[in-house]
Amino acid sequence: MSEVLLFQNINSIIQLIIAPVVLITSCSIFLNGLLTRYAAVNDRMRLLARERLKLGFAIHPDTPPSPLTVERLHQICYQLPQLLRRHNLLRDSVLIGYLAVLIFVADMFVIALAVFSSLDWIGGMVLIIFLIGVAMLFISTLLTLIEVWHSHRAVSYEIERVIGLENLGAPS
Repeated sequence: MSEVLLFQNINSIIQLIIAPVVLITSCSIFLNGLLTRYAAVNDRMRLLARERLKLGFAIHPDTPPSPLTVERLHQICYQLPQLLRRHNLLRDSVLIGYLAVLIFVADMFVIALAVFSSLDWIGGMVLIIFLIGVAMLFISTLLTLIEVWHSHRAVSYEIERVIGLENLGAPS
């Protein structure tokens, strides 16, 4: 009889631990995508900064820059601050996502403590810690949603500017 109770107790402990484990796995998949976006925005900022420097050094004080050079410099100067804001949003989202993973791991330790402790309040603590982890994951997802919205605006801006050029600087 005691073996059956022990088995049921172990089974219920495993079931308690499964929720944080599933969310840790979900966070890991989510963070992998976020880190890819973060690296892409980082690379794009570096490329634009390099292009800005190259265009700035290509302008000679004796000759006025071409209209295309001026337009491209304007686009870069407009886009770099936007990319930096997106980069900051992604950084915050990644950090909060990792914090969620940390909270879910801590929750697993509290679950183990609750199993070996006779204190009733630890069960409530498990739920509170779990919900804090879910809230962190929610905030991370919300920040990512905002960044994706800004991403669309940035691409739209550049495309609309390029479409509006209409042979600017092209030979006649």
